[in-house]
Amino acid sequence: MVSSQSGQLAIYDRFRDLFGNDEDLLLSVTHPQLLGQPGLTIIAGLTERIAGFEGVRHVLSLSSARQLVAGQYGAEDVPLLPDPVDAEDFPAAVGVALERNPQYQGLLISPDRRTAGLLIELDDHRGDVAQRRRLIGELRTMMTDLSGQAELHLTGVGVQKIDVADYVQRDQQIVLPLVVVILTFMLSVIFRRPSGVLLPLLATLVSLIWTMGLYALSGFELNTITSLLPPVVMVLAVSNSVHLYNGWLHLGGDDRQRIEKISTKVGELFLPCFFTALTTALGLISLSISAVPAVRQFALFAAVGVLVSLLVSLTLVPVGLSFLPLPEPHFRIETGFLRTALQSIAEFTVNYPRPIMIAAFLLLVLAMFGLPRLQNNTDMVGFLRSDAPLAIDTRYIDRHLAGVNAIEYMVARQDGRPLESPEDFARLAQFEETAKARGPVANVYSILTLLRQLHRAETDSSWLQLPDDTDQLRYELDLMALAPDQSLQRRFLSADRTTARISVWLHDVGSRKAADVVDELDKYGRTLFGKAYRLTPTGSFYRMTQDSNRLVTDMLKSFALSLSLVMLAILALIRSLKLTLLAMIPNLIPILWTFGLMGYCGIDLSTGTAMIGAVVIGLAVDDTIHYLVHYQRVYDGVVSKAVTETTTRVGRALTIATLVLAFGFWAGCLGSFKPTIYFSFLVGGTLFGALVCDLLVLPACLMLGCPTRREVAS
Repeated sequence: MVSSQSGQLAIYDRFRDLFGNDEDLLLSVTHPQLLGQPGLTIIAGLTERIAGFEGVRHVLSLSSARQLVAGQYGAEDVPLLPDPVDAEDFPAAVGVALERNPQYQGLLISPDRRTAGLLIELDDHRGDVAQRRRLIGELRTMMTDLSGQAELHLTGVGVQKIDVADYVQRDQQIVLPLVVVILTFMLSVIFRRPSGVLLPLLATLVSLIWTMGLYALSGFELNTITSLLPPVVMVLAVSNSVHLYNGWLHLGGDDRQRIEKISTKVGELFLPCFFTALTTALGLISLSISAVPAVRQFALFAAVGVLVSLLVSLTLVPVGLSFLPLPEPHFRIETGFLRTALQSIAEFTVNYPRPIMIAAFLLLVLAMFGLPRLQNNTDMVGFLRSDAPLAIDTRYIDRHLAGVNAIEYMVARQDGRPLESPEDFARLAQFEETAKARGPVANVYSILTLLRQLHRAETDSSWLQLPDDTDQLRYELDLMALAPDQSLQRRFLSADRTTARISVWLHDVGSRKAADVVDELDKYGRTLFGKAYRLTPTGSFYRMTQDSNRLVTDMLKSFALSLSLVMLAILALIRSLKLTLLAMIPNLIPILWTFGLMGYCGIDLSTGTAMIGAVVIGLAVDDTIHYLVHYQRVYDGVVSKAVTETTTRVGRALTIATLVLAFGFWAGCLGSFKPTIYFSFLVGGTLFGALVCDLLVLPACLMLGCPTRREVAS
């Protein structure tokens, strides 16, 4: 779900080589007697039990935390909490210990002293999803066992990844059957024949099996974006089958000639079906310029699915129809409400093309005012439904403890020398204090926290401060290097002391606010450190934030590419530049309407919703292609006559295909992720907007743009 840019990956790999895994887990424990024997017993038991789980590197909690105090021979490393727990002065001693160690406030203990935090550091098992899943399962089993003794909550990037995978699987089990039900219902209502249901569904099933089989053979797993593949392929695959079956319904005459008639009809529909599949695939392929692998995978295999479905539809459906007798006349739907409605629409577009264009333009202007309100924002927890366990746990921990996400910074000297001077650490301290002043920042952790504790203990001082003497600083750094347990030091300072880590913990905010913090700190950091130092942001959350910042740029690039490719495809089909330009008007309008609506409704651009433009332009133009191909076929120099006949004849198939596509996409509204829900809802709505434009705006464009003279040879 994050970009595969080589520069970012190299920086992140170096960070993990120096400091280990940054995807810590956070477990909170709430108990009415948290700092009494019952609560501390639970914390100690949890700490010991979790530390024994495979994949856990270290557990930091009230029971395992240490502090540095002045001893007979200098600093001494002692437990944070005094012993014994049942001592008479224990509560007062606990208060003193926590006051002396403010770095633990918000991390291991909440301000009200009723919620404790356990920071679970993980081994760096890169790519071992099975091991991470086992660990999360063990933690949640443990939480269930203790549910009656304390209130427990769990969050972290690792939990998010596992839960997202589980939600993807859950969505497949719900959405896919629902898509089948919707397609079955829609085809039954529209065609009212068993073959009108079975043949399109069979073509869809074969296309889905081929597409997902190729996806699995490529070694990919489903994620929040590629989880859209199965329903999207199913919905797209049924479109050509609908057009072929609808064409068969209009065949008549001698049943003994049905093979020839079916062949003729397939030949008649081949070009529009081919180009609709081509434009849809081109719209999807344009997303492949994204830096996010998941988007590229979706683009490639959705395009493959569309082309596979074309091949399957053009072979399987005609073969199936060849075994059936031609439909009786009463099955050919030439009258009824839809026919009457289409006739009225055709008359309206012929008589009032200018009012139609004025109304469409006014709606477009209204939508344009919503575009500036669009903002890019990615929030994995915020994307979940509000009642999802992970969302509940994350909100709880963020409310009671100090943040849930971290922007990681690496600081090093440009000359490669170790960070051993008071000036080096003074700059780190200034950066740390500036970061703490930012609104979304919950706390900041670095080697300075440990160094201040050590300096206070060594000098038997009452204040937390950094050494201002070079010799004293190097002496204390050497003391840290001699400590038996190097886990905490190596978490924030590399072994050769050339690189320091500053971990800026943020509250549960999306990428938009996080990006603002990063921009502010980058600007301040360049001024503070100057050219003598190198300040490098990185980490899992940072990479997600940067990817979100690129969404708008990637969206514009993919939409421009999609629009260009689709225009070239239409031009190759109808061989008229004027008609091609006119055809793009009714396809751009509904897309702009949709993005304007997103702005008014406060729907953010995310990895899912940013794909709408490129996907829809390829889909929306399908109706336009079928309309223009038939328009060219019947055009004899009189635009009004050709428009009327095309709307009444082709409009039914366009309406049917749009209904099937839109309702099929809307099945995704039952998914677990807001971006996929928005994607499904907005794509379906945009397709309806495209149908309205193809039946109203496109004929109006033809009436105004091609009056009284022959544009294309019939």
